Amino acid sequence: MSERRDEDRDQDRERMRLLEFQLDYLRAELLHLTHERYRLIYSVSGHIYRFLRPIEAFIADAANAFASRFRRPSPQAAQSTPVSGAPAARSAPQPARRLLVDVTGTIKRDAGTGIQRVVKEVTRGLYSGDSFDIPAMAVRCTGGRLLTANGFVAELVGGDALPDSEIAVATGDRFLMLSDSWNAFDELAPIFEKIRDEGGEVVTCIFDLIPELYPHACHEVTVPRYRAWLRKALLESDGFLAISRTVADELADYVAAQGLPYRPGLKIGWFHCGSDLSLRADAAPRDTVKAAVAGDAPAFLAVGTIEPRKGQRVAVRAFEDLWANGRDIRLIVVGRRGWFEEAIVSEILAHREFGRRLFWFDDADDDELSYLYDHAVALIFPSYAEGFGLPIVEAARRGRPSICSDIPVFREVGRSGALYFRVNDATALAETIADFLDGRRACDTDQVLRVAWRDAARRIVEVIAREEWSRRLA
Repeated sequence: MSERRDEDRDQDRERMRLLEFQLDYLRAELLHLTHERYRLIYSVSGHIYRFLRPIEAFIADAANAFASRFRRPSPQAAQSTPVSGAPAARSAPQPARRLLVDVTGTIKRDAGTGIQRVVKEVTRGLYSGDSFDIPAMAVRCTGGRLLTANGFVAELVGGDALPDSEIAVATGDRFLMLSDSWNAFDELAPIFEKIRDEGGEVVTCIFDLIPELYPHACHEVTVPRYRAWLRKALLESDGFLAISRTVADELADYVAAQGLPYRPGLKIGWFHCGSDLSLRADAAPRDTVKAAVAGDAPAFLAVGTIEPRKGQRVAVRAFEDLWANGRDIRLIVVGRRGWFEEAIVSEILAHREFGRRLFWFDDADDDELSYLYDHAVALIFPSYAEGFGLPIVEAARRGRPSICSDIPVFREVGRSGALYFRVNDATALAETIADFLDGRRACDTDQVLRVAWRDAARRIVEVIAREEWSRRLA
């Protein structure tokens, strides 16, 4: 009993430490934005803008008043509507005969982030020429109609694209929302009934539960939108397919803990993402990218959108400690701007080591990323929340070890082939890097999860076609 109490106290301390980390991050962001506001106010441009502010407010208020006459209920409003319970059970579905993989969200909005990478690479895998248990094809939805995604597929795998044509839903079809369906859920809703009328099923891909579990790490718009989407998806989906076993278990446990209503017999499964990058044979990195890894100083690579949970501040603090102790090493950050990033971006750009031993590329393509992987000594991955951890497997495929936060999904992906440090602890990260450089700690990258994207595509089809779900909710 005492051991259980000690374990509970340790967990409480870790939760408190995580909350303190998030508070410190947001405090730094607030202070930076406050400073920028004062700078703007007391600058010449600030004085000019002061007279324009009332005009801007008047125009915005007028536009909102006009739009409100035609606006549909928001996701927040839909969420606040009481839910009496889950939908009634229906007759058993027909055996799976075809998999329709929706890529609507990525066609409309390709931000070049991890989710879009998964969608595009899985689609490549589906069209790799391999045979699967059931036929699978990429589709898109517009105006309640289901169409082929020939143009999208041709851009990924090459060849001439036939014009997109409408698809008739057939008996036993499985409809997988692989793309970010929270941005197109209402648009896809008419397809759900067509699928079920033909004895088919609706499956939703879930990338993570971060907006539910770590709302302060997300953009303020994301949390209510995701919350409304998840509750709709639980009622409309016959199954969920997660990008890791960790996320699959988190979803099942979260639904039970929160008492959320769901479709009877809800199935939950998972697949693992691939690690191979699609590269151009004639690609050459920019001179600035080459310069970042030129010379004898060991280079460490940190890959991920600039946002609170990715831990770029932890990485910078760790390298400052190492530089202060005489370590001549480099930190290369690769990632687009995300949200709540102003303070850390300003810190990086104004850092005395920027351009010397600290670099940031916000527009690197896959070919340049591959070049940086090949010339780095290790990956630094200090996130405190992830759905998978693509950089870990991408680095390992090139024989590069990862030094990453000790969180469950990284243990699932990195296994014994990565080095782990206490999450959100810059000192622990610095010590792990020093141990790695001095040969006191090492790892075998062959032990890291190794999956090709065509294997990921095959796993998706097999889970759905063979009913190989890991969890079923009564």
